[in-house]
Amino acid sequence: MGSTRLPGKVMKNIEGKPLLHYVVKQTLASKFIDEVVVSTSVSSEDNMIVNFCKKNRINYYRGSKFDVLDRFYKSAKKFQCNPVIRISADSPLIDPNVIDRVFKKFLKNSYDYVSNNIEKSNQNWIDSSCRYPIGTVVEVATFNALETAWKKAKSSFEHEHVFPYIQSHPEIFKISNVMSKKNLSFIRITVDKQNDLKFVKEIYKRISKDKSAIKISDLEKILFNEPYLLKINEKINLNYDYQKSSLVKE
Repeated sequence: MGSTRLPGKVMKNIEGKPLLHYVVKQTLASKFIDEVVVSTSVSSEDNMIVNFCKKNRINYYRGSKFDVLDRFYKSAKKFQCNPVIRISADSPLIDPNVIDRVFKKFLKNSYDYVSNNIEKSNQNWIDSSCRYPIGTVVEVATFNALETAWKKAKSSFEHEHVFPYIQSHPEIFKISNVMSKKNLSFIRITVDKQNDLKFVKEIYKRISKDKSAIKISDLEKILFNEPYLLKINEKINLNYDYQKSSLVKE
């Protein structure tokens, strides 16, 4: 609730439900996820999140407000999550198919950590959208890898963002990434600012209430027909005719 750029964003109203409701719903649509744990802080301002979880029978854990790695590790430990999948709470359009794709790669090759948000540059792993829309980050790790990061991470950056320690130590961890076949990185569906929220609201207005989960393909169809919606929260100056032609109408 203490976001500086958009205070209270996880409980902002979208079509009569808080944003967090959609994050949980989309995540639970994954074929591989058994349960969701909302990892929040002990700050009194986050009581609203806890009340939401209690009302909707969602598991939750309360920990450090600023040491997210510590909070995340202790959440996973309490609920015996192994492996553990991390989804950001400001991603109300996270695609369950993307979660499944990242998780399948993780399982198939016995990796310690797999994400769709890193790419290899020489011998280093660097942050990247991996051609996915901004706001569809999926991170999967073994509990042992998470515990190692919790024990050894030193910098405030590593503790704020959970997995940078793992990403920066490929000599210790077996790491891989998943790349989108199409470059949709010009689409921004994370909710970080007011215009992001406005964009997501416009998307949900165009989705049937009966739809069990929204996929990236649904997003593409909407934006193919109404590419002007991208202007709401555009961050990159791209030609919209090019954007429209890059979307596949199915």
